Amino acid sequence: MSQKRSEPPQIPLWLFQTFKSGEINLLTSGKENLQLKIENRRISLNLIRKELLKYILSLEVKPEETSILRMLAQLKNTAEKLKQNGLTITISHKDQIILTLGAEANPTLSKLITRTNAIQVNDLTKLIEVIRELR
Repeated sequence: MSQKRSEPPQIPLWLFQTFKSGEINLLTSGKENLQLKIENRRISLNLIRKELLKYILSLEVKPEETSILRMLAQLKNTAEKLKQNGLTITISHKDQIILTLGAEANPTLSKLITRTNAIQVNDLTKLIEVIRELR
């Protein structure tokens, strides 16, 4: 059964239900690509390679969407589901937090764009830089 794009993926919720705490470092050809840390109802996802961010965004964002603002708005369902469950996911690139989704999100200007208090853009400059390099 295929999943519709409008439905939030269940992977974040599954991770929280399955793992209470822990760390995973993903290496490909001896190079670190991803660091995943789970603790206290929070997943910290640190993407070392930008290609992984592109893949993660593609799970929730329609490929034809090129506007960063529209891409953020499309993450709304997942972020709100996380917030309802008291869960948080931070997405970083090379240890610099770019986005916070869910319960710990404290948006300011991005709330006007995404129309939710469940998405916080921590570093807009870095987000724009990473997205531009992925195109």
